Amino acid sequence: MSQDADTVPQDSLAQRMFGAQAAAYSVSTVHVRDASLEAMRRLAAQGRYGWAVDVGTGAGFTAFAMADYSHWVLATDPTLPMLLQARRLGLERRLPNLALSQSVAEALPVASESVDLVTSRVAAHHFPDLAKALDEVYRVLKVVGVLVMADSIAPEDDEVARWMNDVELRRDFSHVKNWKASELEVMLAARGMSIQRREHARIQLQFTSWVERTATPAEQVASLRRDFQTAPAAVKEAFQILGGDGDISFSWPCLVLRAAKS
Repeated sequence: MSQDADTVPQDSLAQRMFGAQAAAYSVSTVHVRDASLEAMRRLAAQGRYGWAVDVGTGAGFTAFAMADYSHWVLATDPTLPMLLQARRLGLERRLPNLALSQSVAEALPVASESVDLVTSRVAAHHFPDLAKALDEVYRVLKVVGVLVMADSIAPEDDEVARWMNDVELRRDFSHVKNWKASELEVMLAARGMSIQRREHARIQLQFTSWVERTATPAEQVASLRRDFQTAPAAVKEAFQILGGDGDISFSWPCLVLRAAKS
């Protein structure tokens, strides 16, 4: 029996989306290497770590980067096909310090206060319960342990933020929410996480590859294209939307931060 998206658990939606598209994400230039990953490298390179955990690893590119600074890296993701891509790519890179676990962000398979570094890159907007996921980050980190996190964020303007989340959800049924920077900062502070450094990046995207990567249905693609073409001026400015009849280029703002458990 089929289920409507509204009745399927969010982690199951993510597995359905990313399981089918795992191979596409393993070669996506946006995910292989971009400004957000380079910023995460800079923030992580301030230390050396025993155990690191990468949450929502996808095809593993952030975990691979953290292997340079960590004795062991555990790459976690709820989607088995994604982890299989991460295993394949990790073997190609001959990374001896990489381990994999099929698990959700809200229930990490590690002991309390056992981890030196937690990372998460462009994944938090898929977490069904970000508050619970951040509780898990706090639980598993040692005192003065570090979280290095990057994610696309919604602008502080409510109308522009609603436009962003609307098109993201229509393009990708596993999308939950692009949070505002102010919301993320409040959530971290409430959990005793002190932000040490912030960087801002842009996730550069092309409309065609953006919708192809999630196998968005053709009728939805047409609707989304119209919305990009006719977007209000404030939206076009916030997301750097250019083009119309051909491909459309745009970018999402991205917050990259390093926070420590106090």
